[in-house]
Amino acid sequence: MNALEKIDFGFGAAQHDTNLKHYFYKSVAFDLTCSDRIYLVLGAKGAGKSAIYQMLREWEDKIPIFKKPNLWLGEEPQLQQHWATLHPAVSSSKVGLWRFHIASLIAGLLINEDRLAETTRKTFERFLVRWGLVGIVPTPWQSLRTLKFKVGIGEYVTTEIPPKIPLAMTECDQVIHLASSWLDEQGADLWICLDSLDEVRLNGSKEDEIAELLSSLMTAVSDLIRLRRLKFKLFFRSDIYDELGYVNKDHFSALKLTLKWTKEDIGILLAHRLAVLHPEHNDDIIYPVAQKWLDEVFDWEEPYAGGFEVLYERFKDGNGDALPRDFVNFCIEAQKSQLTFNRQGVNKPTCLISAEAIRQAIDLTAADKLNDFLQVFPNYSQTYKQLSGHNSRTFNRKQLSAALGKADLDAKLVISDLVRIGAVAVKDRKAVNQSDSFEIPYLYALALKIGGAS
Repeated sequence: MNALEKIDFGFGAAQHDTNLKHYFYKSVAFDLTCSDRIYLVLGAKGAGKSAIYQMLREWEDKIPIFKKPNLWLGEEPQLQQHWATLHPAVSSSKVGLWRFHIASLIAGLLINEDRLAETTRKTFERFLVRWGLVGIVPTPWQSLRTLKFKVGIGEYVTTEIPPKIPLAMTECDQVIHLASSWLDEQGADLWICLDSLDEVRLNGSKEDEIAELLSSLMTAVSDLIRLRRLKFKLFFRSDIYDELGYVNKDHFSALKLTLKWTKEDIGILLAHRLAVLHPEHNDDIIYPVAQKWLDEVFDWEEPYAGGFEVLYERFKDGNGDALPRDFVNFCIEAQKSQLTFNRQGVNKPTCLISAEAIRQAIDLTAADKLNDFLQVFPNYSQTYKQLSGHNSRTFNRKQLSAALGKADLDAKLVISDLVRIGAVAVKDRKAVNQSDSFEIPYLYALALKIGGAS
């Protein structure tokens, strides 16, 4: 195996990266997430939220706030089964839906606690059976948690299915308050971590449904954190969270962390994946070391003669954010291209990865980024694609309105939204509605074959 084949750049999406723990970079953002001061972790798609969540799960027994007697549970919420049980017979409240969901998580976790009083355990078991979450034949909810069927639960299957007494939301509240009292007795906190919140759905993929669901989640959490033993870490896409409307939103201002990646952090993150080439290095990887290692791997030529830092500037979106996923995808594609060249005996590099492999990888990274954007924001798909083939990345307001095919009033709203989500950059440092100077970020422009982005 040659040096290039030894490198594992991982996956662009952390959910699929089974080796993440071997090269995960413990950034300051990760340290802050591991503190009891952060409840909300915000970032663009690809900013590393799921990677942090995966490592909280991986290292739960090593992170001080999760250590015994405290408890941790992680979840990527699937709400359809809960909603089918709840609506319309019991409640149509989305806040109630989240209270039901959280009560079910708590009950499912605590019934396995040896220290739990038997009467409380039976209450939790009865709740899980009555609300259709546990059965003799494992339900989808039960299967996801590999929750074993117990004899005690079996008794309730015979006596409570179908429920002789109608379901009521007070049962969810009872579970939550019993759990809170037990946690208080144990001197333990329960940390509930929810990831992939931008993917929650009930019946479809309507944006207004997602906004309503997540606003309801925050309303539920605002109420539940009054029970001092219940703690939360919630992972949100920034653009979605910013648009949410719920009471007491300002109360979370001091409890949120927005992921931002400097060139130093991105460089060190990539260098952790190159550490396999430097077994003699036992110290922390600092940025000068990361730069050196990257320069030993990539043949930086025009227009990237400035090396990694030029690449970093080119990869920024319209909000000035550079995202780890784009750089990891770039490295993966560059490695694949160079391995193909090596097999073919062409484009031999001076380092490990040639300038031609870099060029191909940037093209593919740009295409992936555009496709990802169009899937995440389908409402803007047709409008944004109208920029394809334009002869310049820069526009004044009138030119951009015309290129997007929008009249003045519609254009104002569309441009404002595209700036908010990073698909268009404001270049004159004015507020978006006063600006008359815009630019299409480099990777989007490259994928759309807009002039000046070759």
